[in-house]
Amino acid sequence: MNLSVFLSLKRATIFFLVILAVLSSEAQSFVCTIEGSTTDRETKKLYLVESGADIRTMDEVVSIPVVNGKFNYTWKGERQLFLQLIPDNQYADGNIRAAYFITENQHVTVQMGRADADKVIVKGDGKETRMLQRCQQEIDAVYAPQMAAMDEKMDSLDQLLHHHMDSLTTSEQEQFLAEYHSPHSNNPLIAAYRQTEQAYRELIEEENLATAKWLDAHPCMYGLFYMKDRLAISKSQTDALTSFLIRSYQQTYSKKYRQHPYHASIQSSLQSLTLQPGNQYIDYAVSLPDGKQAALSTLFTGEIIYIDLWASWCGPCRRHAKALMPIYEKYKDKGFQIIGIARESKAEDMQKAIQKDGYPWLCLLELNDQHQIWLKNGISNSAGGGFLITKAGKILAVYPSAEETERILLEYLGK
Repeated sequence: MNLSVFLSLKRATIFFLVILAVLSSEAQSFVCTIEGSTTDRETKKLYLVESGADIRTMDEVVSIPVVNGKFNYTWKGERQLFLQLIPDNQYADGNIRAAYFITENQHVTVQMGRADADKVIVKGDGKETRMLQRCQQEIDAVYAPQMAAMDEKMDSLDQLLHHHMDSLTTSEQEQFLAEYHSPHSNNPLIAAYRQTEQAYRELIEEENLATAKWLDAHPCMYGLFYMKDRLAISKSQTDALTSFLIRSYQQTYSKKYRQHPYHASIQSSLQSLTLQPGNQYIDYAVSLPDGKQAALSTLFTGEIIYIDLWASWCGPCRRHAKALMPIYEKYKDKGFQIIGIARESKAEDMQKAIQKDGYPWLCLLELNDQHQIWLKNGISNSAGGGFLITKAGKILAVYPSAEETERILLEYLGK
């Protein structure tokens, strides 16, 4: 064997071993034991789900019983995931203070309590969890005091508003509420409340950006999780946090943990950020009524198509769909088509809603986020949304009202 052939074989072997090492390092088995307590006597069980997941769309949810204020569970899997523990009573009330941790070979202790009073404390001894805790501790050292001061100011203003309302007659209260919801109010109390609200939002944005910068400087598994969750709820590529996360992902995180499935979620979120009027709509797999799968674009028959993303448990979604019904009847023979896609955990829930509301268009089922359609459309944390597009896929409007939909149809299809 000559030297050049030998060196080529040696390089190929080294490359193979490196790839094998990367794959084997990410394809592991993890055992994470969890134990803890809660001071909330109303909590009877805890839901264990991935951060960002919607329990309403899940067929099965891990449920951990709470007995005498204590709980324990052993998680086993082949991926490091970012999970959250959600108290059942807080989930039902819509006021949640969850516990977050990373599933790795470690023991996790959790202290929980009432959503309105007690701080959640999570301690773990895993490498990635220690990075998560270090990030939170360093960010909290800067922003927790500012948040506490802002909370106190908001509470004080809130009390003043309620005290002022209590001093008014019924008609005066109605007038005050109308002024409160008006963007042009000159009331000094309302102005102070709005200014504080705006300052609060800006402080939260500043804290989020500081977290993203910390994770960019200290790449870790929590950084990948943080990007997945934040990009999933981003609505614009141009805001400071999103633009920084995109740059950090492209320059650093896209090269780390290459085999982790969260990369696919991040890529879907990045693509969904382009779904703006004037841009091209995306194509994706859907389940047909007969159970077969097809590309959504193969179902287009109209010149203008409304993709209605809804759910049986979403009241505003159903009211929006019903408002579209007279417009659909008016324009269906002129090239207007509606395709509904329902996000459900049970197929019968969609059928019951259709029978009750009487939607006359094709309705498809997205069962337990099978095709990740909500994530691909950039509304993963939402019950519904919609896109008005041309047959060629150009986006005309994002979740337009019935009135705006008809205005666009008049422009494209005429009376």
